[in-house]
Amino acid sequence: MPIITTKEGLNINPAHVIQFTSLRNGKTRLLLSTGGEQICELYSDVAELFIPVIPANPGFIAVFAERWDDGVFTYKHRSVIAWRLCPSGSYPLFEGYGDNDDYAVIIDPAGGIYDSDHNQFASLEDWKREYEAEQHEIAARSAKAA
Repeated sequence: MPIITTKEGLNINPAHVIQFTSLRNGKTRLLLSTGGEQICELYSDVAELFIPVIPANPGFIAVFAERWDDGVFTYKHRSVIAWRLCPSGSYPLFEGYGDNDDYAVIIDPAGGIYDSDHNQFASLEDWKREYEAEQHEIAARSAKAA
């Protein structure tokens, strides 16, 4: 379970936080289930601790795409292990360490391919062709503008 750590040295169990408010001075007011409150500076965004996360069904895979300077594309696959249920939609969480969680498409357990804009593709190869053509077009426009 994550713990709320404050710059004042307090460690607060988020299960005891009933409500929180960001104040204009940069501090956060935490209303606790004990009836007390803490006004403190936090190291991270407390709202992230209250976004529900549910396990993903097996078989969801995220595909990450990268275009190298020489124009060659590389693709990396990572398993989706959970979904973060945000007000704006469900976002995948991945296995392993990654500094960039900006996936290109998701492969669902039935083999469906879709991107974050809900565009569906017949196959991974169809998506790759479309993606690479789009990226080449963007690179050509950038080169022309420079």
